[in-house]
Amino acid sequence: MTQHSTGTSITFDRATKTYPGAAAPALDAFDLEVEAGELVCLVGPSGGGKTTALQLVNRLVDLTSGDIRIGDHSITDQSAIELRRTIGYAIQQSGLFPHYTVADNIATVPAILGWEKKRIRARTAELLELVGLSPVETWLPRYPAQLSGGQQQRVGIARALAADPPVMLMDEPFGALDPITRVAVQDEFLAIHRAVGKTTLFVTHDIDEAIKMADRIAILKPGGKLAQFGAPAEVLSSPADDFVAEFLGAERGLKRLALTTVGEIVFGSGDRAGSGAETTQWPDVEATMTLREALSVVSAARADGAIVHSAGSRLGEVSLHDLIAPPAAGEGREGVRT
Repeated sequence: MTQHSTGTSITFDRATKTYPGAAAPALDAFDLEVEAGELVCLVGPSGGGKTTALQLVNRLVDLTSGDIRIGDHSITDQSAIELRRTIGYAIQQSGLFPHYTVADNIATVPAILGWEKKRIRARTAELLELVGLSPVETWLPRYPAQLSGGQQQRVGIARALAADPPVMLMDEPFGALDPITRVAVQDEFLAIHRAVGKTTLFVTHDIDEAIKMADRIAILKPGGKLAQFGAPAEVLSSPADDFVAEFLGAERGLKRLALTTVGEIVFGSGDRAGSGAETTQWPDVEATMTLREALSVVSAARADGAIVHSAGSRLGEVSLHDLIAPPAAGEGREGVRT
């Protein structure tokens, strides 16, 4: 959960969507509550109703039955156009208008809402700084074709945030990016989410992305049924049924290691840096690395542990045993020497 929340809740109340001519619902009596400021990922196989759920929120498709509320208000309390102006929407490949400059793309909704030009310019500059595109003057006059995929996605996020909406909807927003750019943009968005605290519903096919991004994960099964909803650690450690376990994959134990950083297990037991003279052949890892990333480094070095650093300072050492089986909070850690 973010420290600073400016969002509002999203509640699905037996939300059902059956498309014309379909024998069964795409989303079936779906109940879910996304708390204010929370980032919830919807994951599941094709046919699970993830994108349908997202599109129902901003009425790109209409409910067959049930209700969806943003805060205390049903999405049917206002026109679809008015509703969409209060919701940020980011999609795969950014969806930028190719004939608009970066400045014009970001200004789209504020201009429709009648904001003064001075206010729009200030908001645009603020958002470009927020998404890591500075100096601002360099980016304002560019067109989407002059940007890389990652830069386009950052502008797409800025456009979705432009009118300061309480709710963000994101449909496979990073799916078209190459792996290196995707990680960078994920990290950028997580930093933004921590800063602005928008209630965010995020669709992805990638369970690893969901584990990294989400406060909670909703796993849907074919037919638009909710299979499990919980924090990433809970879902990985206690799958609700065989469907969830199979969807998470045989490596779900390794996936859990992506939820904890090396710095957390060094500091978790009160240890502090020391000499570690006997471990001079151990590789260095940053405290911000996940246990899974550090395990990869240690394995590649054929070592029994790693030396942990942060901002150039040595924090301590962590053993291979700790990387594989990190202790619970408050427990001592065998094999960690400082």
